[in-house]
Amino acid sequence: MAAIIHLTSAVCLSALSVTTVTSNLLLLVAIWKDPLKCFTAPTTSFIVVISLADLLTALTTEPFFAVYYFVVYFQGIEAVTSVLDKLFAAGSIISTVAISYSFLIVLALSWSQYVAMKCPYSFKRIVTKRNSLIVILLSLIYLMCFTSLQFTGMDKVLFFKLSLAINTTFLSVNLMVILLLLNLEFRRHLRRGRSFEVPAGSPSSAPNSGSKRKSRRENLQQQFTAVAMYLAAILLLSAVPHVITAQVFLYSSNLSPPAIQNFQIALQISDLLLFLKVCLDTFVYAWRLPTYRRTIKMLFFRRDICGILCLDDNQTGNSTSSELSHI
Repeated sequence: MAAIIHLTSAVCLSALSVTTVTSNLLLLVAIWKDPLKCFTAPTTSFIVVISLADLLTALTTEPFFAVYYFVVYFQGIEAVTSVLDKLFAAGSIISTVAISYSFLIVLALSWSQYVAMKCPYSFKRIVTKRNSLIVILLSLIYLMCFTSLQFTGMDKVLFFKLSLAINTTFLSVNLMVILLLLNLEFRRHLRRGRSFEVPAGSPSSAPNSGSKRKSRRENLQQQFTAVAMYLAAILLLSAVPHVITAQVFLYSSNLSPPAIQNFQIALQISDLLLFLKVCLDTFVYAWRLPTYRRTIKMLFFRRDICGILCLDDNQTGNSTSSELSHI
């Protein structure tokens, strides 16, 4: 059973690594080039950081783990060299930091979108590029300091318990709370928007530049809020199995060797779910953000058609850049 899990993990990690690297490079290039000027919002920095964390995981942890599992499956645990063992340990540290970083940034992104929905007039004052960068830097400094604790002579089991309690369990509970609040506010916002809809055919339903601008701005706001909710939901669904398994394993005593092996298999499977989350992040953007899809098409596929679409946007009286500056 363990051998099959090792082989399956190695194959899955190899595929996830290639897919994650490719998709995140496309995302970063799209944000860097930004031909439609649609990534100018302060929260774009959160998306960039999540993408960089995912890319780092796909370039280091996933290949290290895949090679390790391939060697164990084909040659046995005795064939694992000290170098490969150190790479596996380094990959574990990198993935722990990167996934914890994703927790913090997705949490910040969710709170920022909640503020945008709950207090739209205060959003531009609270969620600025400067404040976003401060949150990003403080989160990174905190994780680096916390990770360094394991190299100060602290007991390994105690460190893992602290990391599980603070960086995973506590953040998961906070993410659940904000996801619930964001979902309620999102639904309230949709109901409020429908209640103000003007029946078709009435004199006030005639289109004008102001109403078009407001409608498209609200639509973009809803899209970004949906992205934040999906990112939070996927992160929670992938993290909860790992949290439960690790909690039971760390706080169980007098485990038999077969039980320890079963827990290790369960943790290995739960790790795959976390790596799947890393891969799915960019596909959430492609799924929920039409502007991202159009940017990718313009950069790599259908430049002429997307150029026409961009021209049409300008003719409506408001560019995508000015719309997203309100988000």
